[in-house]
Order: sequence, then C-alpha cells, then structure tokens
Amino acid sequence: CLALPKLNLQFLTLHDYLLRNLKLFQLESTYEIRLDIEDAVMRLKPWVTPEGNSDFAGWARMAQPITNFAVVEVAKPYLGENRPSRVRADVTLSLEVPDYVKQEWEALRKHDVCLLMAIQPKMSLDEKYNTSQNFASQVGITCVRGCEVEGLLDEDGKVIEEGPEPKPRLQGNQRTWRVWLDTNQYQKDMQAIVQGNEDIYESLNVFMRRKPKENNFKAVLETIRSLMNTDCVVPDWLHDIFLGYGNPAAAHYSQIADQECSMDWVDTFVSYQHLVDSFPNHTVTCAVDDPNEQIAPFRLTFSDQKSNKRRHPDEEGGSPIPNNSILVEPYTIPNRGPYPYNQPRRLYL
Repeated sequence: CLALPKLNLQFLTLHDYLLRNLKLFQLESTYEIRLDIEDAVMRLKPWVTPEGNSDFAGWARMAQPITNFAVVEVAKPYLGENRPSRVRADVTLSLEVPDYVKQEWEALRKHDVCLLMAIQPKMSLDEKYNTSQNFASQVGITCVRGCEVEGLLDEDGKVIEEGPEPKPRLQGNQRTWRVWLDTNQYQKDMQAIVQGNEDIYESLNVFMRRKPKENNFKAVLETIRSLMNTDCVVPDWLHDIFLGYGNPAAAHYSQIADQECSMDWVDTFVSYQHLVDSFPNHTVTCAVDDPNEQIAPFRLTFSDQKSNKRRHPDEEGGSPIPNNSILVEPYTIPNRGPYPYNQPRRLYL
C-alpha cells in the first residue's frame, strides 16, 4: 500500500502540485461516496425472501429500488476509438414517498451524477449486520456504476428540457429518468460478458442520488485534469512563489516589471474633489490648471513604485513626478452619435 501524496510547502512543478491534488481529491470523493452508499443501503434494509428474491424492508430518502432499467442507445464509436461515443439508459422508479421527497427526486437536474447499484442480499429479514465485518459482503453489493442525468421523461417519453417554462405535472408515482452511462466502463462490462461473465446491467436494482452541495466531484476533477493539460496556468511573477520558492515579496505589485502606470478610470470619480479625497496619502496633480476644465472622466498616471522619480511619458524634458504622486488628465469622450442610446452610461450619485 503506497503512502498518500502530501501537500507540502514546496512542489517540484505546477504539474506535481495539480497531480497531488487530483489524487487526494479522488480518494476523498471515493470515501464520501462510500459513506453515502453505506448510509442509504442500511436504510433500505435489503434482505432475501424465502423464494430467493431480493426485497427491501425499509426506505431511504436518497435511494430507491429500480422498477425497470433498460439501455436504450449505444452510439457508434468515434474514429480511432474502441468504446461507444454515447450510452444512454432509462431508469424507472416508483416514488411511493412523501411529496417533499418526490419533489427532491423530480428536481434532479441535467448533468447531476447518480449511482446505480446491484444488490443481491444473502441475509434474511431477522438477521442483523455485524459492523466488525465487511459491509459489502454482508449486504450483497456486487457492483456500483455511475451515471449522469440527462433529464426526466414526460408521458410521451421525451426529455423535459430545463427552461423558464413551468415543468409539466406528471400523474402517478412512476418516474423515468434518461441517464448517460460511462462509456469506458460500459465497454469493459461488455468485454466481460463476452468472456462469460454475468451481465451486470440486468441486475441493477437501486438508484441513488446525492446531495447537490456534495456532488460536485466530477466537475472539480475535470477542471484539475484540464489544468494539468494546459501549458500556462499561472503568470510568471507568481509561478515560483506558488511552488514555494523565492522571496514572497517578489509577487507584490510594486516589484513587478513593466507595470502599467497609466489607467483610464472613466466615470469612477464624480468630480476632481472626489478624486483628491479618494487618495489622501498621495499628492494629486492635475495637468490642467483651469478648475472649469477639471471635469470627469479622468486618466490617472501613478508614479513608478521602483524609482523615486518618474517623468510623464508626454514630457521629454518636463519636471519629474515624485513618488506617491498621481497625475490627473481630464479628457473628453468622443461623440458616438446623435441619438440618446449612443451615449455611454455615466455614474450618477
């Protein structure tokens, strides 16, 4: 058994940092899913009938027995691949539960990740579980497969699309969801069937959902994986600091080379006095001496933080601007047209 990857203070490369996070998050998500499965199956209380069939003596809010399961589409593989491009299945449940629980099931959205389980219990209704022994062997969980919800089917067998329109009210307790199956896992299962193993898709009998706030592992893992395949993720001035090397003060904005000292603030400041009051620790100098021309919008030029003195770029031999000073330049917005909707929006206080 290998040791768990650790998040140290220093990392070799950015790929090493992302790889450690990917493995740790995979293990954490797997453990959380396992706890949810144990909790839901214990509430269902599966047991074997005298005839040898599987039955459930309890009920769970997050899991329901499957009434019918059928694979409805196996799309052809893409060029150069040996797995199906898409596998879709229909899962039918009988929601004989309180109305608020039924609403939670009907609230399953597109791309929500759910679980399909095949449970073949070996214990009778009177027997009790031994917590010191293996849980899966006692309950009879033979396999667990993940799926992604495409949508709830209406009475005509069509997926109810999400939108501003209110969803149709379905009659009865039967609800059918169309889900996407994992194509790689489906290909492996089909190869196992060819070798003589049992078809597990005929034995799936429990459909389980998870809480939305805890069910984001797929999106997080896909994001980390995409970052690992990206050439540049963080800027150069943050790269070494992020990996734990160098001086942390080097990431301060005052130490960054090629700083952008001039910036157009548009209508952020209502008046020149408002601008002066917003920078009490700076010396504010206006390029225009006439107070009637000191009208917003303004373009500000900050002094260079690396040197004590800086000259304005438009002034080759002009007087230098001292440190912690701001040069203010009022300007006029070009006319965009004669109509009111051509005029840009302004800040009104």
